[in-house]
Amino acid sequence: MSKKTAATSSAKDNDNKEQPDNASKSPHYLMWFRRDLRVHDNTALAAICEQANNHEAPVTAVYFITPDQWHEHDDSLVQVDHIARTLPILAQDLEEQLNITLNIYLCKDFDDSIKTISELCQQLNITTIMANHEYEGNEIDRDKQLAKQLKKDDIEFIRHHDQCILPPLSITTNDGDSMYKVFTPFYRKWRDTLEAGSLSVHESAKVTANNKTTNSIKSMALKSAKDNANTSASIENLAQQIVAEYQKTVEKDDKQQYTDKQAQLKQAREDYPAGEGAAIERLSDFVADDINEYDVSRDKPILQGTSHMSAYLTIGTISPRLCYLQATQAQEKLHGNDSDNDDINRWISELAWRDFYRHVLVDRPKLVQHKAYKEQTDQQINWSYDEDDFAAWCAGKTGVPLVDAAMRCLNATGFMHNRLRMVTAMFLTKDLLIDWRWGERYFMQQLIDGDFASNNGGWQWSASTGTDSAPYFRIMNPFSQGKSHDSQGEFIKAWLPELKDVPASTLHSEDKMRKALKKVGKFAEVDYPAPMVEHKEVRKLAIAEFKK
Repeated sequence: MSKKTAATSSAKDNDNKEQPDNASKSPHYLMWFRRDLRVHDNTALAAICEQANNHEAPVTAVYFITPDQWHEHDDSLVQVDHIARTLPILAQDLEEQLNITLNIYLCKDFDDSIKTISELCQQLNITTIMANHEYEGNEIDRDKQLAKQLKKDDIEFIRHHDQCILPPLSITTNDGDSMYKVFTPFYRKWRDTLEAGSLSVHESAKVTANNKTTNSIKSMALKSAKDNANTSASIENLAQQIVAEYQKTVEKDDKQQYTDKQAQLKQAREDYPAGEGAAIERLSDFVADDINEYDVSRDKPILQGTSHMSAYLTIGTISPRLCYLQATQAQEKLHGNDSDNDDINRWISELAWRDFYRHVLVDRPKLVQHKAYKEQTDQQINWSYDEDDFAAWCAGKTGVPLVDAAMRCLNATGFMHNRLRMVTAMFLTKDLLIDWRWGERYFMQQLIDGDFASNNGGWQWSASTGTDSAPYFRIMNPFSQGKSHDSQGEFIKAWLPELKDVPASTLHSEDKMRKALKKVGKFAEVDYPAPMVEHKEVRKLAIAEFKK
């Protein structure tokens, strides 16, 4: 048994200390998909197929579309659309590869989904539900509420750890009692644990009993809710309706006036083809073509040097374990016994950061309640809530070229390069001293790869209120960052065409920009604002504020 399998089994056992007595029922299993929209290396799916085949029992699959809940969680339109485009592909994959029917139900929120799944269990005589863990607060509360109901009905509810390469609480300090507060020692132990063990993927077997029961399962499932679908075509139709309605909802939000949602959708659909097959192909291409230059190219936003796997990892169309295994295989193939390759190790460390922030979230569940990791620091800062300053940042009109280019890219595509996420977040929280929660929310509302743990962790890192965050006195100069990571101004000019004739040396100098944009300046006619703050001065103010 691999380390991952052992950890998963242990987690499953802990979730089911008091299992209901359902031995009198003929077994019928229900697979509940959440943020794990794939067939391969899906821990819960592999487990339920194995158990069903052992008992010659059928398996039904379900997914709940919960638009009100998504909106409450600030899920972006492009991410909702990505899910919607993925669902009919998942349905087809399940049918063809595993003989499992996927049933989609429209439920306005989590409470509604609990009612629907309870009704479905009664109609289909479900004996066991399996799902993969989600770690956010509302999701945990939903599962607890459902577990109580299912126990009364003698139905098992088994959850598996699947979102992380190594599950939360499995990597602790050497005393074994606490979560690491700093990433570097966490990463060392994370790597040591993986290299000492035998990480494996979980493959699912076709469910043989479904040959006899699929038709009856379909007809019964349709009685459970008014808005539902269980064929690829009907799922696609329902999903498209939901996206259209969700678009109307988010377009009513004044804070999202800086984005053309239709254009954003069009670009995201071009950039991120849906489905597990597309995700695996993108990973394979990245490993074959780009991973060996990742450490150099990852900080150049004009280059397509990053993997762009985050959007697929967020909704679970690819497994993080598969990402890790392909990276380590590439390392062995390209470098043999030399495990010190900076490029591949750097990309693996990004996977570890993803695990780290989920582990932190499990350790500090109050983070979902808008609390800072360093609460005392956060409470002592006199955060600004200036609506005009925030609007300029959102719209990409701060007068700081790299910041504005990054924000306009986000607004147009639903994606932002990681280096630029740090630069824009630090500008908002340090140069403008605006509460990091405002920026955290805006990113979630736009990003196709937005997930709470990573987004919250990144914002608190920039704001110096998080675990292993940037020291408060280390404040990025956005002009210097432009010179370092966009030296010729190619990225800036791609997103700020009004600056196409401004030399890069001017774009990367605050003083030169101010002079050039003055009434008597060389570029006085350019429709672009002067920098809204003087970086050197606001840096001093920010340091003084944090020193308090």
